[in-house]
Amino acid sequence: MSRTLCVVSPGRLAVAGDGRVQVDPKTAAGMEQYAASWPGDVHFVARRGPLDARSQPFEWPRHEDLPFAVSVVDDVEEMVRALAPAVVLAPLELDNAPLVDLPGRCVLVCDYPLRVRWDNVRLDPRLGAVDRLRTAVGLTRRAAVLRRMIRRADGLQCNGPDTFDTYARHSPSPLLYLDTRVTSDDVATAVRTPSGDAPLLRLAFSGRWIEQKGVLDAVTVAERLHADGARVHLTLLGGGPLEDRLRRLDHPAVSVVGRLDFAEEWVPFVRDRVDVMVLPHPQGDSASTFLESMSCGTPVAGYDNRYWRSLHATSGGGWTTPVSDTDALVSHLSALADDRDEVARARRAGLDFAADHSFDLEFGRRIDHLLSVTA
Repeated sequence: MSRTLCVVSPGRLAVAGDGRVQVDPKTAAGMEQYAASWPGDVHFVARRGPLDARSQPFEWPRHEDLPFAVSVVDDVEEMVRALAPAVVLAPLELDNAPLVDLPGRCVLVCDYPLRVRWDNVRLDPRLGAVDRLRTAVGLTRRAAVLRRMIRRADGLQCNGPDTFDTYARHSPSPLLYLDTRVTSDDVATAVRTPSGDAPLLRLAFSGRWIEQKGVLDAVTVAERLHADGARVHLTLLGGGPLEDRLRRLDHPAVSVVGRLDFAEEWVPFVRDRVDVMVLPHPQGDSASTFLESMSCGTPVAGYDNRYWRSLHATSGGGWTTPVSDTDALVSHLSALADDRDEVARARRAGLDFAADHSFDLEFGRRIDHLLSVTA
């Protein structure tokens, strides 16, 4: 009997002319953990996409440098059928509907509920009422198909409490997991690291620099806090379409750093040089930055979207304010600047929660779940 685990990529990947494959560092880290933990072969399968060097902020690896097999193909269903794996782990997307009916087991994985896509549409200022109505009808139809896929699949892995609460009841074997790249050793190091005692409250935003992630709100909040006399400073980590605009900023309360290597640079930076992570996401997607920040001993101040609301309720590692209400966020951060005991409390709560939800522990649970559906 096959012991192969087949993992289907959530997006299309390209292959460069010299054989390098478009596997980003986060995906590679997850696949390496599967390869190290799964009692058999691990094969990563992706649909072929166009080659666009402009979207390459990292060095693409070569096939031979990866500890798992990679196939970039035009027909994923045909490739999975040929592999005949013990179990295939595939994103909950319409393109993957045929996989639930193939021989062997199929477990679906969902990062966030479909309604988050509606939030993205609702927040897009370029779309008019007709486009929004057309999208709403399409999403309603898609939701019915996704529920049928969940019922036919052997299991479902849900990223975050909101996703689990939305879809778990439709699955014969649901699992709640939390996406993170911070290891148990990293969390232990953060626990041993003294909390910050800088004279100013060190804030940071980390993530994609797009309006839907709230990076402009974070900058507005920092500028207003500075104008009000609060001793704060905001550092911008990440990158994206708004990069040119943000790098032109010239404000004493805002610094632009950009992208950092996650393990070697981001983790120690957030652990040692940030007191509060500011994540004013108007949308409720299950961004890993919330848990990863808490895992570094840095509590999160964020909007009360569905994802952060549910994660905050179980972790206590930060604070929520109403979505898109920059006044409320300014007021709350101003109070935190004068109340370091409250920052320390949220820091301890976040670390206590993160100790049970590190990268290695979460992947162990996911592996155990996959094994359980093949038993």
